[in-house]
Amino acid sequence: MTELQNPEFWVAFAFCLVVLLIAKPLKQKLSVWGAARASLIKNEIDESHQLRKKAEALYDEYRERTKNSDKECIEIINEAKKEAILIQQDADEKICQRLALRKKDVQDRIHAIEENTGQDIAEILLGQVISKAKALLQDESTPPSEKEMDKALDKVFRVLDRATFK
Repeated sequence: MTELQNPEFWVAFAFCLVVLLIAKPLKQKLSVWGAARASLIKNEIDESHQLRKKAEALYDEYRERTKNSDKECIEIINEAKKEAILIQQDADEKICQRLALRKKDVQDRIHAIEENTGQDIAEILLGQVISKAKALLQDESTPPSEKEMDKALDKVFRVLDRATFK
């Protein structure tokens, strides 16, 4: 038997023929599918590159912002310290002014009290001296001598001198 009469040969030949007939359209479809898949993958890669560039740009921008924000924070802190010092100085000045006013007010009050007290004591003592002098003068039994009157007047003047706080 020759090869052409062998059924296995024809089965193999038919199989190869079917494979060749199916392979061409299948190859076209596979190449179209592969090209579409390659195009899709290429688009995804390009998109991922673009997203990476955007992410790097954002990262650089935020890094700059953080650098600037650190500088801004330091500037804000320094400004706050300066303002705190100015506020403290202003408060110290106001306190000193208030204390000076209160001190002057207290000194004026003390001075007024001293003057009034001296006058009040003098008035009280003078009133007591006058009442005793009246009592002595009204007592007709023994009139005081001139020497006793001089001593009494000296005592009155000494008391009055001390009472006026000179």
